[in-house]
Formats: sequence, C-alpha cells, structure tokens
Amino acid sequence: MEEKEKQLDDILSSFRCITHNFQQLLWKDAEELNITSTQLMVLRKLAMHPDIGITELADLLHLGNSAASGVVDRMVKAGLITRQRSQSDRRIFNLAVTDKGKEIRELSKQSLRKHLQPLTEIPAEDAQELLRLHGEILKILVQGRENKKL
Repeated sequence: MEEKEKQLDDILSSFRCITHNFQQLLWKDAEELNITSTQLMVLRKLAMHPDIGITELADLLHLGNSAASGVVDRMVKAGLITRQRSQSDRRIFNLAVTDKGKEIRELSKQSLRKHLQPLTEIPAEDAQELLRLHGEILKILVQGRENKKL
C-alpha cells in the first residue's frame, strides 16, 4: 500500500508544482501589464465567451458572484471592460472588453505564447497521452467532488 500512497503523493505534488508555476507566470505577466492575475483571467474568459453576464463569468472563474462582481466593478472603473444591458432581457447586464482591455489581452497573449512556446516541442503523441491522462484525472476529481455533495 505504501507504493500506491507514494504514487498518489507524487501525482498531487506534480500538479501542485505545475499549478504554482503557471500561476506565478500569470501573476508576473499581469503585474507587468499593471493589472491583477484575476483581471487578466477575466479578459481571457471574456475573449473566449463574449457578452456573458456576471454569473456565467463567476462560473468560468470558479468564483462566487459577489467576488466576480467586485472584480468587474474595478475593471469597469479602469476602463478594461463595460457592462451593457441585454437587448433581450433588460434585467441582465452583458460584459464586453474595451479596446484598452483588448490591447492588454493581446500583449499578455504574446508574452504567454513566448514563455510557453517550448510546450510545442513535446511530441504530438506525448501531448495526446498527457491530455488523455488529464481527462482521466479530471473525471476522478469531478466524481470525488460530486460524491462529497451527497
């Protein structure tokens, strides 16, 4: 059983190390652009999911609505995003990235691409296997999280 526990510990440590280093890279990238890493993630999510509301954004960022709302308020004040009333439902506000936000997003994208470029050197078969394994691990983690809710 000790070997299995060591394997589990090694997997957890590996993910923790990768997550930590990726977060540090994002944090430094955001700092150079004079925004927070959370604000940078908001710009990234809104670029991929335009015209969503705060609730959808909170879900994508794994934040509560009030935390997401506070981030959005600060970003609106900074001129990075706008809140626009939905044409179909006047109670809903959709979020959109401003030109200033798009510029920061593009600078970040270029910087991140430069730092992560070596990942493209991983052989395609290895990358596919890595993604397959990540999918398996994600399934296990989601199952574990759902079982805890019961």
